[in-house]
Amino acid sequence: MNRRSFLVLGGLVGGGLVGGAVLAGCQQPGAAGGAPAGSASSDVPGVTDLADPGRLRTAEAVISSFENSSTELPYASAQDIGDGRGITAGRAGFTSGTHDLLLVVRRYEESAGGERTPLTGYLPALIAIDAAVTAGGDGGDTTGLEGFPAAWRQASQTDPRLNRAQDDVYRRLYFDPAMAQARRIGMTSALGQLVLLDSAVQHGTGTDPDGLATMIDETTEAHGGVEQPDRSGWLEEFLEVRRAHLLDPADAETAEVWRRSVPRVDTLETLLDEERFDLATPLDWTFAGQAFHVAG
Repeated sequence: MNRRSFLVLGGLVGGGLVGGAVLAGCQQPGAAGGAPAGSASSDVPGVTDLADPGRLRTAEAVISSFENSSTELPYASAQDIGDGRGITAGRAGFTSGTHDLLLVVRRYEESAGGERTPLTGYLPALIAIDAAVTAGGDGGDTTGLEGFPAAWRQASQTDPRLNRAQDDVYRRLYFDPAMAQARRIGMTSALGQLVLLDSAVQHGTGTDPDGLATMIDETTEAHGGVEQPDRSGWLEEFLEVRRAHLLDPADAETAEVWRRSVPRVDTLETLLDEERFDLATPLDWTFAGQAFHVAG
């Protein structure tokens, strides 16, 4: 699976992520585990990239519109969307077939300190599916997860520890690696970082044939370098490379769903054409014919 290869290469399969500290405190979950979701934009003076909490909330609203047709982060969502990855759940579309859903549930259980949670009974099935996928089995298998979506929704809506666990795993697996890639290539605009972050969430941050790192390398080679990637045409080239991967992915299991997601690239290209590099609000965009808005 596309995202799983990153988890293996990063040493996170087998519990490498599990065992670290859970997000401290009792704050409500928010963008990348930081500011509360839905709070007013409070841009940091002089900061125009995703280090600013207001711009990060805007970026994650755009990504959520792609994945959930809503600007709200879907912490309580859980379903089998038929993409060959089993159950898809939570704010970043964690899946039972790519190990990251197991990481979230383990982190949640760890934070409960031995107390039984609504998801405790599903750990054996998640572990068994994960082991089968590691051995080359079907990532779409949901055996033993009957009732899991309802249990996930219950836990998300009643126990803030599950949503904090989602924030923690999302930051470790997707946000931090995407921002590391942005620093590596000198991508400094909020829009450019949004493009990389959205790619990380959908494609993963590993070195597999459809991963973020592969697409960056292909773009740099085609563009003849990576100098000033925000405004030199590199970003436009990257989006077209990503479009090609969505239309013809290496992983056949994701092909149908990915082809339907090509409008993600269309929307990001429109924001680029409009030169919305700082993602300043108010921000309006359209995805797959539906209009979205983030207020100032």
